[in-house]
Amino acid sequence: MKYAFWGLALACILPTQVFAMGYSSEYIACMNSVGSIQSDTVACMQDELKYQDKRIKSSFNLLLARYESDERKAQKKQQKQWFDLRDQRCDEKNKSQSIAHKSRYYNCALKTTVQQANILEQKTYRYR
Repeated sequence: MKYAFWGLALACILPTQVFAMGYSSEYIACMNSVGSIQSDTVACMQDELKYQDKRIKSSFNLLLARYESDERKAQKKQQKQWFDLRDQRCDEKNKSQSIAHKSRYYNCALKTTVQQANILEQKTYRYR
């Protein structure tokens, strides 16, 4: 009986949203299955970046509903600038030069995008 109480207490204390955000389980499985083959890891990162971009867009659209028309336009402009800055910071223009450049771009873009998606989901109080 006393162990059941502690299990319930522990379940109530643990932050469940930490497990709801971040990389998808498909991405983790993909990365675990490819090993160290760089071209295969890039393919996993490309798929995950598409998924994370969708997370951002979904959460962002929920946030837009909170704003009036003028503010909504400003928020859309700011979000577009965020995507442009991400690509510039991660050096998207060089991703076609080699598999190493492509890997660096997707690694950078993916980390940045996951962080942004987590922030937006927290603002909408929406977890998967």
